[in-house]
Parts: sequence; structure tokens; C-alpha cells
Amino acid sequence: MRSRGTRALGVTFAGLLYALPVAAGDAAPGAPTDVEAAPAEEVVDETPDYDPWQPFNERTFAFNYRVLDRFVMKPLGKAWDWVLPDRVQRSLDNAFANLEMPRRFVNHLLQARPRAAGAEVGRFLVNTTVGVVGFIDVAERLGLHGRDADTGQTLGVWGIGSGPYLVLPFLPPLTVRDGIGQAVDSALDPVGYLFPVPLAVSLSMTGVRRVNGRSLQPAAFENVEETVIDLYSSVRNAYLQRRRGAVLEGRADSAASCRRPRSVAPLTSSP
Repeated sequence: MRSRGTRALGVTFAGLLYALPVAAGDAAPGAPTDVEAAPAEEVVDETPDYDPWQPFNERTFAFNYRVLDRFVMKPLGKAWDWVLPDRVQRSLDNAFANLEMPRRFVNHLLQARPRAAGAEVGRFLVNTTVGVVGFIDVAERLGLHGRDADTGQTLGVWGIGSGPYLVLPFLPPLTVRDGIGQAVDSALDPVGYLFPVPLAVSLSMTGVRRVNGRSLQPAAFENVEETVIDLYSSVRNAYLQRRRGAVLEGRADSAASCRRPRSVAPLTSSP
């Protein structure tokens, strides 16, 4: 029998990885860790089940999950997993994540999280050099941990509401705020500026990353429907809760940075 943790993982990845993005620079921010409670005056004003377009969203979700993932993403993921060893797949995932440093760095600064921004620069320098262009996450082994950040999270930290929940064909779940954020994040992709490539190549790179991510989670989609009563609502609630947690994490970090006292040398009297 599957554990509750495995079931929850399946629901979460069903919502976040079931679709092949068609826009370059698509990113799925990582779940926040060590989230601190936000002060009472900084409670995020968001309704977890704000879903006025539910009929449209449910139909689109059914297409993405029952058709796109089942007949496209899952077969591609299995073929990818058969061709490439897990170690190579994880190295590719590391390299893609390393290229997203500008997005995380800029958003950490916009959220007033200077330490996290500095850590991103350090991680990028270490992984790009010692880690062979990011294929090996040497920085993590050295204790230099990264924290994800994106424009949708930044807008939430600034107090902008999430807006309605939205599911579009070929895309992971979104809110209106996160959709705007992803458009901005795509502009922060350095690859398009350093190595201008045709749109088809850019989309292919995005597709490779999505297929690679799908192959790294082969069991995340197994028997998901049998573990929950309402798959659509479970995926929606998991996504919205995850995004609210990211906003709370950003606000808590920002508040802690502003409150952190500076070290002052003690005063000594003259002899």
C-alpha cells in the first residue's frame, strides 16, 4: 500500500508536471522550506479556492492530464529514461537550474532578501566553474544552499493578490498573477540573450527539460486517481497552498532581513 507521502507527491506532481510548456523559460518554483509564520499584519490576502472559471479549468485539466500526459509525456518520459541513466538526467536538471540564476537573483533582490541573492551568485560561480557549467551541484555539497524565487512570488510578497486560478492547454496550473510572473521570468532567461536561437530551438530546449523532469518522476503519476476523490480539486488546492507558502516564505525572509541588527563594536572608556 502506498504511503500518504507518496500519494501527496503524486497529486502535487500531477498538477505541476503533467503538461509540456510551449513558452520558453517556463519554471516551476520549488516548494518553500523552513517557512516562518508571517506577522499578523502581513497575512497574505488570498482565497485558496478562488476558481471562478472552474468549468473551463476542469475541461482543460482533463485534456492535459488524460490526453497530453498519458499519450505524450508519459511515453516520452519512459523513452527518455530508457536512453539516459538517472545520473545524466539529474545532471541535465542541475544545468537547467543553474541557467535560471538570473531569475532567482533578481527576485531575491526585489523581495529584499540580500543573503539569498548573494548565495545565488556564489552557487552560480561555483557550479559554473567547478561544477562543469552546472551539470554537478558542487555548491550544495559545500553547504551553499539555494532557495527558489520567481516574479509571481515577488508580486505576492509586494501584496498583489493571486487572482483567479487558471488551467490552460499545454501549461501547468497557474493563477493570473503567476501567469504574468512567468512572462516576466522568461525575459530573465540569459540563454536567449547570449545565444540567440530560433523559436523552435528555444521551445525544444523547454520541451527537453519538461520531458527530463517527467522521467525523473516516473512513479509520481501512478494510480493518482485512485488515491483521491476529486483529482482536479486536489491538484488545485496543492498548487495554491504551495504558492501561498512561497509568498509567506518570501515575506518572512524579507522581514527578517530588515530586522537583522548590525554588529556594533562595544564602547570602551579611555584609560
